[in-house]
Amino acid sequence: MKKPVFMKEPIEHFYLKTGFKTGKIKEWVIGDKYVAIMNHKGNIGVCATLGIEMNEGLFRGEKPDLKDTAHRIILNAYFNSIYNYERQYFDIKDIFDRIDFSLQNKIVMVGYFETLYKKFSDNNLQLDVFDIHKESDILTDISKMKVRLSEAGTIILTGTTIFNNTFNEITGLTPRGCNIFLLGPSNILSEEMFSYPNIKVVFGSVFKPGDRRVLDKISEGYGTRGFLPYLDKVYIVKDDYRNEIQ
Repeated sequence: MKKPVFMKEPIEHFYLKTGFKTGKIKEWVIGDKYVAIMNHKGNIGVCATLGIEMNEGLFRGEKPDLKDTAHRIILNAYFNSIYNYERQYFDIKDIFDRIDFSLQNKIVMVGYFETLYKKFSDNNLQLDVFDIHKESDILTDISKMKVRLSEAGTIILTGTTIFNNTFNEITGLTPRGCNIFLLGPSNILSEEMFSYPNIKVVFGSVFKPGDRRVLDKISEGYGTRGFLPYLDKVYIVKDDYRNEIQ
């Protein structure tokens, strides 16, 4: 298995750079499906939990343990509340509106995005889909994932691989020249993500500062669809890939 040689995995990288300061957190909630943090500027970061048992230790002064998945989820949301608001976004678009997948080959989706998959299906575009957290007839046998990744031309990769610490393993399996598109509201929108192998576009979400409706929906146990009306779908692009964006 190939391993990235130039950066630590993302949560460790951003923790070493930014730390975790509870004094900069205005409000936080832990829901059944997401964690949300509103920082002192009112900026909101979220991260999916995918059934991980969460705890409030980090908010109560515990030292971050990067081997604890619950801690990693909270750190992920914290970093989102900082890095996702470092720039203005002038193009609010969905991934399917920006990437012409008819020009891509050997497409692999890691993390089953149902609405996105339907767009592929409606346009007769073939792809392999892997997800260890969901069950569906459309999923490819998980035992084939390493081979498909090593042969892929295009990968749509869920941002949850960052907090569950499979990101480096997955990106390390991909061949030179592969295009990886990170997708999901859990993503950290930082240009430093382009230092990892083959990452070309990071699609994520931002919210209006101080929008408590987001925290309310998450505290009520809703998933992405619950706070979807309150987010803007945004993205950042690696400089040498800008000409490929529609």
